[in-house]
Amino acid sequence: MIEQQRVTRYLQFSHLSQFSELAHGIFTRHGGHSQGYYEGLNTSTTLKTATENGDKIANVIRNRKLVLSSLGIADYPAVSVWQVHGADVATVTMQDGWRTDWSHDSYYFRSWEPAAVRKADALITQEREIALALSFADCTPILFYDPVEQAIGIAHGGWRGTARGIVMATIDALQERFGCQPQNIYAGIAPAIGPCCYEVSSMVRDIFMGKQEFDERPIADQYRDRVRKSAQFTTVRMANGRESLRLDVQGTNRGQLLLSGILPEHIETLEICTSCQKEDFFSHRGHAGKTGRFPVVIALRSRERVQL
Repeated sequence: MIEQQRVTRYLQFSHLSQFSELAHGIFTRHGGHSQGYYEGLNTSTTLKTATENGDKIANVIRNRKLVLSSLGIADYPAVSVWQVHGADVATVTMQDGWRTDWSHDSYYFRSWEPAAVRKADALITQEREIALALSFADCTPILFYDPVEQAIGIAHGGWRGTARGIVMATIDALQERFGCQPQNIYAGIAPAIGPCCYEVSSMVRDIFMGKQEFDERPIADQYRDRVRKSAQFTTVRMANGRESLRLDVQGTNRGQLLLSGILPEHIETLEICTSCQKEDFFSHRGHAGKTGRFPVVIALRSRERVQL
């Protein structure tokens, strides 16, 4: 792990930092413009309840610009998706009418055709000089890079997406669309809520173990066995004698990477619990739902910039 501190504070994977053509960062909440529940570098306007509105759009846009500037890619267009806790993977190609204004006011104020608002939980591309950006608050961010085929990816792995096999779906998409081979892919698992803080119901375990199924978007047949084998649950006995079921969502995603052919030496995990370190990261559970989202970004630089 490498920690960078400028106006913002962000982390980088050591094994991805060896590639000069790659820009990436896992941002903490430090250094942004937002206030209140969102204090710091919040990149989402998600919190809307009967008594609270989301963060100010102007703050979110300023924070997003700051994120790209911190990585030296302020002039890059940036792509994101509407994350729905599934296992769909979107391929970013510029000829397909993608929204690339993630860090501009038009992201919220421009009238877009419905087809341009993509729902997915992973993004992959071979396009250069375009950033892939997702925002998190306890769910697991996973970054992918194949230096052979020059392809990148980012995935959002909450428990539902992990149970549906988002990691495996992303690897399959990299293979099918860009010819990537699992043994060439590097993967990084960023901070997420840890088993120390992540109590789940028995229903969650039953879904992973194949004893129960989602009402909608069931687990794909080709992933069921690996989902079951990768699942990492523990039981903690509380002071009052109650047994608490915990899920290790980082460990489970790592298991799915290994079962999909990613080499152990190509996987790096930042073993940081976002709920334990909520002073550094936004945590949905740690802040009882009243919180912002921290961004994770990856991009391929142009060949010309790498050579300079």
